[in-house]
Amino acid sequence: MSHVKTSILLSILVFLSFATISAQEPSAAPVAADLTTWVNVAPADAGFTILMPSKAPEKVTPLQGHPDIENHVIALETELAGYVVSYMQLAEEVTDPAKIKELLDRGREGGIASTGGQLKREKEIKLSGYSGREWNVEIPGGLVATTRAYWVKRRLYQTVFITSPKDSDSPEVTKLRQDAGKKFLDSFVLNGMSK
Repeated sequence: MSHVKTSILLSILVFLSFATISAQEPSAAPVAADLTTWVNVAPADAGFTILMPSKAPEKVTPLQGHPDIENHVIALETELAGYVVSYMQLAEEVTDPAKIKELLDRGREGGIASTGGQLKREKEIKLSGYSGREWNVEIPGGLVATTRAYWVKRRLYQTVFITSPKDSDSPEVTKLRQDAGKKFLDSFVLNGMSK
C-alpha cells in the first residue's frame, strides 16, 4: 500500500469529518422539503448520480501535498440532516480485493479517529460489482453519521448522511430522518463505468 493512497483516503475522511461537524448548525429549510423536493445531482465527468433535497455547489480542492489530485465535495445542510457526496481519482487503478479492503479499513478508522466518534456498526457492501463499506458512527455533540464508501477502479466515492437526533423528536421526525437517509444513500448510482 503506498503512502500516497493511505494519505489520500485519510485526507478525504478528515475533510468529511469537518462537514459532519458543520452539520450541527443546519439551515432553516423546512423538514418536509427533505422528502418532497429532491433533485438529481450528476456533476460532469463524475461518473455518478444521486438524489439530494436541493441543488448544492460542488467544491473542488487539491489534496494537500498532492496538487495533481482533486477532492470533489458536494454538501448540503437542512433542518433534518446533512448530506455529503464526494469523490477523488488516483492516477493508478486498484483492483486487488485485499488492497481495496485495506484502503476501506484505513479510511473508516481515519474517519472515526478524526471525529472522535464511536463505531456502532459496519458491513461490507457492493455497488455494480464494486467493493464498498457502510458504517455508522456516533460523534460527540449528539451527531450520528452513516457513511458508504466505494472503490471503483481509480476512484473513491463516499456518501455521508448526518443527523442530530434528540430524545424529544416526534416519531414523525424520526421516520422522516430514516426515510431521507435511505432515499439519499440508496440513490447513489454509477453512470456507466467510472474512469
